[in-house]
Amino acid sequence: MRRQGFTLVEVMVALGVMTISAMALFGMQAQATRANVRARDMTVASQIAQNVLERMKMDGLAWTALGDAPVVLADTSMLQAVANTGSFTTLPERAETRNGRTVVWSNGFDLHGIDVPISGAPAATLASIRFCASQRLSWVYDTRGAMRADVRVWWTKEAPTRAILADFPGCADNNVQLLPGGAQYDNYHMVYMSTVIRPHPP
Repeated sequence: MRRQGFTLVEVMVALGVMTISAMALFGMQAQATRANVRARDMTVASQIAQNVLERMKMDGLAWTALGDAPVVLADTSMLQAVANTGSFTTLPERAETRNGRTVVWSNGFDLHGIDVPISGAPAATLASIRFCASQRLSWVYDTRGAMRADVRVWWTKEAPTRAILADFPGCADNNVQLLPGGAQYDNYHMVYMSTVIRPHPP
């Protein structure tokens, strides 16, 4: 008559099955965590791109007449960089004061999409930069009646030892490294957004 209980073989088999199952669950949890981080970064990058486009539209309110770019865009700060070269350029850093409060618009952003001033900032502040952004401005019509504005936001892929400012000092976009085949193309995620800006005659 068989005695109640488990043999050593049965216990070892049960432990093996439990170990394999636990390892699968841990792997799935790690994968889910990575997917959540990627989704969060994509959301923040999209918000940054949208915010930059809105700033360009606000800057476009100072564009009040048709004509040669240096003249009609003299009162703008971002749109002056318009060119038909097809290249992305670094966003200009500028300070804006409203109601006694000064805000710095930058091309570097932290984990939450908040601007991080770069010029003259200490190393601890620069270390918080997670995203960089750049712009590409070009004319839509030869009459200079509309301008296309493209924004590119980029951030590092899953490489905790990679520092974005080491690859792109000052978050400066050199346009070549992030293109397909470029030296940094495989190391960074990118988000693109576009809009059209028109003059606002008085």
